[in-house]
Amino acid sequence: MIRDGLLALAAAQESPRRGIIEQLARDYLDSFAGGDIEARLALFAPDAVFEDPVGAPPVVGHEGLRAFWAAAAGIKVQMRLEHIAVSGDEAAYVFSAQVGEAPDQVTIRTVETIAVNADGLISRMRAYFDRNTMT
Repeated sequence: MIRDGLLALAAAQESPRRGIIEQLARDYLDSFAGGDIEARLALFAPDAVFEDPVGAPPVVGHEGLRAFWAAAAGIKVQMRLEHIAVSGDEAAYVFSAQVGEAPDQVTIRTVETIAVNADGLISRMRAYFDRNTMT
């Protein structure tokens, strides 16, 4: 009974834009494989705010995002989506990122949240990780 009640509640809250929001998260993670900053930037609203990690000074707007990602250009990054949950116009997802190359490689397990605006673009992104999520 509890399961049925929770499933009914989740179904009632299902976002009509679930597929769009899931695809945004996948496209964002996939953009790191090719290092295409402009493709990644196209997923974000012009005034988007990104905290990476939460607690760091926010990166704001396309110019700030471009500079943020350009600072790490050339570092090999492979992302693997593990789980995503969509509620309304927001999502939380867990992914693993392999950063760098052996012998100087680190795997970071991250929880990220996104909010999506009416235009279907990411308006806010927050990344949660710390030293305990790195191996």
